[in-house]
Amino acid sequence: MVGSVRFAGFFYSAQTGLQRDGVPIHLGPQARQLLELLLESNGGVVSKAEIASRLWPDRPPSDDSIDRCAYLLRKPLREAGSGDLIATAYGRGLSLRAKVQPADPESAPMRAPPEAIEGRILDLWRTACELAGTHSRDGYARAQAAIAAAVENGGESPAIWSLSADIAAGRVVRGHLRPAQAAAMIEADAGRALALSPDFPPALAALGWARATLSARLDEGLEMLDRALAQDPDYGRARAYRGWALAGGDRLAEAIQDVEAGLRVCPYDETLLSLRAWLELCAGDPEATDALARRGLHLRPDAASLRVVAATACSLCGKHDDAHEAARHGLQATPNDPLLLAAFSYVLARAGRHDEAETALAACSPDGDFAPPRLFETAAKLALGRDAEARESLRRARDEGCPWFVFAPHEPRLTPLRSEISSLRGSPIQIVEDG
Repeated sequence: MVGSVRFAGFFYSAQTGLQRDGVPIHLGPQARQLLELLLESNGGVVSKAEIASRLWPDRPPSDDSIDRCAYLLRKPLREAGSGDLIATAYGRGLSLRAKVQPADPESAPMRAPPEAIEGRILDLWRTACELAGTHSRDGYARAQAAIAAAVENGGESPAIWSLSADIAAGRVVRGHLRPAQAAAMIEADAGRALALSPDFPPALAALGWARATLSARLDEGLEMLDRALAQDPDYGRARAYRGWALAGGDRLAEAIQDVEAGLRVCPYDETLLSLRAWLELCAGDPEATDALARRGLHLRPDAASLRVVAATACSLCGKHDDAHEAARHGLQATPNDPLLLAAFSYVLARAGRHDEAETALAACSPDGDFAPPRLFETAAKLALGRDAEARESLRRARDEGCPWFVFAPHEPRLTPLRSEISSLRGSPIQIVEDG
C-alpha cells in the first residue's frame, strides 16, 4: 500500500486522494488503483499481469481495458497541467515518468480559496472539456463560456487559459471560428497562461501552432513548439501541433515522426490519430490512409475527424460507396459540421452526384463565424467543376490563414492547382478581412 507521496508537483495519499496545489483531482476507482501501482513501482515497469491482478481480480481483462484505464489516468493528470506522466513499455506494461518521494501526511497542501469555490471551478473546467469533446459548434462555444465562468470564480491558472487556447484551435480547424478570430483568441489566452507561467508547455504549444499556421510565421511558431517539447517531450498535443506546422515547411517525414511519438504515449488521442492518417494521405498513399483511419476508428469510433480522412481516402481510391458511408456516419455524429459537410460535398461530386454535392456545399456556406475551412471548400468546388471559384477559395485560404493551407502542396485533391499553390506560397500575403 502506497503511503503519502509527492511526484511531479502532485500530492497523493490514501486519505486525501490526488491533489495538485491543494486542489483535489478526481480519479475513478480503477484509475486510482493504477496510480497506486505505478507509485509503488517508483519508475519501474508494472507488467500487464500485475495490473490485471490488482484491477480485475475476478476476470482476465483485454488489452483494450488496460489501455482505457491508462487513458482515464492520463487525462486528469494532463488536464492538471502535467503533460504525459504515464509511459507505455510496449508488450510489457506501464511506468510513471516521475520521481516519487515520501511526504508527511500533515504536509498535504492547503487550499487557499473556500472549498465550495474550488469545487465549482473544477466542475466548470471538467464541463468545458466534455463540451469541447463534442466538436459541435455550440459545444465549443459553451466550453469557452465555461472556462470564462471558472476564471470569474477565481480559477485563473495557466492550465485553464491553455485549455481555452486549445479549444479555439479546435474551433478554427473544424470551421466553427474564422482564422483571424482564432489567432486573436489564442494569442490572448496563451499569453495569459504564459504571464502566469512563462514556460508553460501547453501554452507555448498552442501559441506556436497558431503563429506557424494561422499567422504564417513558421519559424517563430516552430521555435515555440520546440521549447514546449524540450520541457515536456511526451506532451502529445504539442507533438500534434508541431507535426501540423512541419507540414507547412514541407517536412512531412519529420511531421509523421512527431505524430507517431505522440501516439506512443497517447494512443487514443483523436487529434493524433486523425493527423497521422491525414499525413499519410499527403504523402501520397490513400490506401494506407484508409487503413490507418479504420484502425483509428477501432480505437475511437466517436472520432468524426477520422471519418473525414477515411471518406477522402476512399473517394480518391474510387471506393465511392465507402466514402459516402464514412462521411454520412461523421455527419450523424456531428450534424451541420462545416468540415464534414465540405468533405461530404467533395465525396458526392467525385461520385458524380453533383446536385447533392451542391446542396451539401450550400449547407455550409459562410454564416457569421460558421464556414467550411477554405481548403476543403476549394477541393469541393474543384470536384464540382467550378474551377475559377476554386482558385479564388484557394487564394482566400492562404490570405485568411486557413490552418489547412499548410497541407496544400501535398493535398491529392488539389493536384490540378499545383502551379497556383506554388505561386501563392512564393508571393506576399495580401491580408483580407474574414467574412
